[in-house]
Amino acid sequence: MDISAAHIAVLAENQYQELELWYPVLRFREEGAHVTVVGPRADQVYGSKLGYPVVPDVAVTDVSPDDFDCVIVPGGFAPEQLRRNRDMLDLVRGVSERDGIVAAICHAGWVLASAGLAKGRKLTCVSVIQDDVKAAGAEYVDQPVVRDGNLITSRLPNDLPEFCRAIAEALAERPARDRSAREHPTGTSAAYQAPARVKTRSAGAGSANYLMYAVSGSPGT
Repeated sequence: MDISAAHIAVLAENQYQELELWYPVLRFREEGAHVTVVGPRADQVYGSKLGYPVVPDVAVTDVSPDDFDCVIVPGGFAPEQLRRNRDMLDLVRGVSERDGIVAAICHAGWVLASAGLAKGRKLTCVSVIQDDVKAAGAEYVDQPVVRDGNLITSRLPNDLPEFCRAIAEALAERPARDRSAREHPTGTSAAYQAPARVKTRSAGAGSANYLMYAVSGSPGT
């Protein structure tokens, strides 16, 4: 498959790691790929660990695994929220089931575990969650990038060049496929206009479950 024909989903949630989301988005757009940022909602701002905002191109409920040749899961603490979102897990699992490429970096190993994709696979992740992926049945390897079939994993932002190179190589090996799948917007901009402050609120009275949300504005607002 020529990279310009590839359709790639990059997942977004609050507390994402800045480089692990934007590096692949911009890297593959530069190559001409169709890169769509997918979030829980398309009309909502999500904040990174340092307050860098992103507004997804499309909501996860408006896409299908058949729409994408590859899904990239950034790290940070966003995977803690992504793994609790059934629609996000269904998207990741669905891309894998149709032999699309699933690429996960850093804490995104949590998403692989919750989606049932770690068992019996060789992968890497940030070292602090290695016990989690091992408990999910994976063989943990401490390397910059590990490829096991259609699964590509990396550890940290410094590994992004090798991570994205492995994704590009895997896409190049894929045969071109019928582009009858739906097209989605690809216009998410990295322009920083205001910080996005991530807050939490209780899911309900007396609940121990807290929900994250982001608001735009200066630190004093």
